Amino acid sequence: MAAHLYLGDSATGRENSLRAAFEYIGLDKDLSESAKVFVKPNFTYPRPVRGVTTSREMLEQTLSLLSESGAEVFVGESNGGYGSFLASEAFAGHRLSDICKASNTQAIDLSTQETVEVADEIGGKRTSVALPRILVDEIDFSVSIPVLKVHAMTTVSLSIKNLWGCYPTDLRLLEHKDIVRKLTLISKAIHARYGIVDALYGLDEHGPMTGTARYLGKFVAGNDLLSLDLVCAKMMGFNPANILYLQNLTKFMKDAEWALAVRSNEDLASYRWGFTLRRDFIDTLSFAAFHSNLLAKAVFDSPATKPIYTILGREPRKKLT
Repeated sequence: MAAHLYLGDSATGRENSLRAAFEYIGLDKDLSESAKVFVKPNFTYPRPVRGVTTSREMLEQTLSLLSESGAEVFVGESNGGYGSFLASEAFAGHRLSDICKASNTQAIDLSTQETVEVADEIGGKRTSVALPRILVDEIDFSVSIPVLKVHAMTTVSLSIKNLWGCYPTDLRLLEHKDIVRKLTLISKAIHARYGIVDALYGLDEHGPMTGTARYLGKFVAGNDLLSLDLVCAKMMGFNPANILYLQNLTKFMKDAEWALAVRSNEDLASYRWGFTLRRDFIDTLSFAAFHSNLLAKAVFDSPATKPIYTILGREPRKKLT
């Protein structure tokens, strides 16, 4: 069985392209049989930033088309991963209430929802995560709408990485050591069946928060998140075989053979957007903390945090209290 991917126009022909994508990847059929759908954009910053956050244009149009099916559509995010801003602040900055009103959908603050612990054996290790109950028990399937971007820690940040924001803890960066296992578990628990990678603007050179925004005017939709991310990484110009994060996902996720069988409306292999990742000295230090929860705790949430940042010439980001 092959994954279906669709490359479409996110600019002038956005609506027609999305409708065609829904049909090509089977999303329209699933919508006709579903009562509740959850959409996860990337609001990793409390206001719109090109190449960093999901564009309003793609989000609103996608929500409108999803809502047309008659399904109850929810769109949501949790507080900033370092606890530096509330989801409600991001909703206000992105004018999510206006988007929801225009698309007849509902905003949901994942950080205010009742949670339930989900656990399973992932890659031979018992893994658990607390997720909003509504995503686990009530949603028929989820749609991830990330931004096409590079990431200093994982090389790329695409549809699966975008699901990290479904984990509503204010200090997610203290749990990065097992992020791939937890993302695998989250994807399964919230029925993350579809992804639409927003490539209106992509983030090049440095991510996920800073870098160079590049206009591409495209989106890539798919009915298998792993296949979608592997192909998008290739289109960006990276070799997935050299990205440990993607290789671990391939190892941990079931049905990973889909990644080897892909059908698409265009020859996606002909796209090479030439993205690069330029890590700096601080990224190198952060990379060590990314793979050690104890080190992350010491660097980001301990009495040593401020002195460490002072040595590096930075100020710690304000945390929620």
